[in-house]
Amino acid sequence: MINRFILLFILCAATEVHCDDLCDMNHASFSIYALDCNTGKVICDKNSSLSLIPASCLKIATTGAALHLLGPQHRFETVLEYDGSIDSSKTLHGNVYIRGGGDPCLGSDRIAGNPSWKQQIQLWADAIQNLKIQRIEGKLIADTTRWEQALAPASWSWEDLGNYYGAGACALSFHENSYSLFFKPGSKVGEDAQIIRTDPPLPMMTFKNEVKTGAVGSGDCACIFGSEFSLKQFIRGTIPAAVKEFAIRGAIPDPAGCCAQLLTEELQARGIAFQGEEIDCGPKIAFHQTNSPAVADIVHWANQRSINLFAEHLLKRMGEIAYNQGTTDAGIRAVTNFWKSQGIDLSGLNMVDGSGLSRKNLMTTKQLVEILLKMKKSDFFPLFLDSLPQKEGVAIRAKGGSMSLIRGCAGYAGDVAFAILINQCSDPKMMNEKINAFLTRLTTMNN
Repeated sequence: MINRFILLFILCAATEVHCDDLCDMNHASFSIYALDCNTGKVICDKNSSLSLIPASCLKIATTGAALHLLGPQHRFETVLEYDGSIDSSKTLHGNVYIRGGGDPCLGSDRIAGNPSWKQQIQLWADAIQNLKIQRIEGKLIADTTRWEQALAPASWSWEDLGNYYGAGACALSFHENSYSLFFKPGSKVGEDAQIIRTDPPLPMMTFKNEVKTGAVGSGDCACIFGSEFSLKQFIRGTIPAAVKEFAIRGAIPDPAGCCAQLLTEELQARGIAFQGEEIDCGPKIAFHQTNSPAVADIVHWANQRSINLFAEHLLKRMGEIAYNQGTTDAGIRAVTNFWKSQGIDLSGLNMVDGSGLSRKNLMTTKQLVEILLKMKKSDFFPLFLDSLPQKEGVAIRAKGGSMSLIRGCAGYAGDVAFAILINQCSDPKMMNEKINAFLTRLTTMNN
């Protein structure tokens, strides 16, 4: 067991962080809380009731609630349907529908065994071909009516929305609602970088490219600006010189439309013609279903890789299950009501999304630790613990959180649950290094 006196010394030392070093804490807001999970004894408490921006540490509340409210084996379903009738000439007098069920993994091969976007499109095309049709009088329709039409919460930053981590949740999400945008750099620093292609192909999109060539080894210094459903995106910044090509990742502004277009093109390549106009043909007939990976797997990757999209999908699904509303607001109500039912005081909490990307989210370290304590005593604890990243070289499992001027970390060091939140730190990189150093000392000093 970790020596509690060492833990107290280490964690309390974090509140002083030597004001003369590179990370000036004089202008930062800082909170830390830690307790013994076995006894409930508070080990360290510094500003634990101060509401701070948690960044991705908020995912602890979302994913922990999802394991309870949805269950680890719960799955999302995507259904292919058609309406109308198929005549002897193999013409479908109707439409084909992709009815979205909120699967965040559709067309993503991140989880073992889940088809890639190309494989998924081919599987669907096979299912449609099995209907023995050669012509579709109507059109292929992406049905997103199961959830609200807004993808991203209103308070997400303009700087985030066009980039992959700012992709919002849709009833018919596809390929994690993200794409890779490939550039060819110029021969000299400062020259224009040219767009080569996207993956998946997005012919409906246009780009205002203002990207320049940066120094060798400078990495991804480009940012995509654009809102949901806007097919024109703006790219500014630099990509490094001296590479054959360089890719950055963006958010697909209309993932359902992208999904439908990719399937339409695959069907046309197989010789199935579309008239292209939607027609009203009455009741729909389901003929194929795609099931997502289990919630346990989605929770694992939501925390391990801090995938915002996964957390937002879990949130909307909880709203749908609890209140029959696939909305962010309903999901927040489901999550907060669940934690209240577990006896957690949520005073000072302001939850506006499921991932922590909004700067309007506010949470205390005490609330984070109390959620961690509840999860420690839950039947789902092994799954939850496994979902938390392990700090390299130390016996700590914790969810990190970071955005500009924000750093956080919450998790377990043996039998101790802890949370650290820092807002408005002038040198977040240095503060991140200090947090890691403290966590390393936390375990190594006990050996």
